[in-house]
Amino acid sequence: MPNPPDKTTPTEAASYAAAWRRAGPALDAKRLQSLWSLTEEESAQCFARLLTPGVALPLRPSSGLVEQQRVLAKLRDGQR
Repeated sequence: MPNPPDKTTPTEAASYAAAWRRAGPALDAKRLQSLWSLTEEESAQCFARLLTPGVALPLRPSSGLVEQQRVLAKLRDGQR
């Protein structure tokens, strides 16, 4: 079993880095091949998923700018 990240020896770290240097180009090539082989419909679906939030977020009643200005005004007034 490998050591936890904070207990990795320099030899193990060098070994991991060498493995990633060897695997990196192959993984990049595979990723690019996957992207090039996407159909127009598949790429549109992927793009749509990027624009769709994974969770429903509640709408905020304001941008927070008014609240920020209040805090900054208090800080400013307290420093004078």
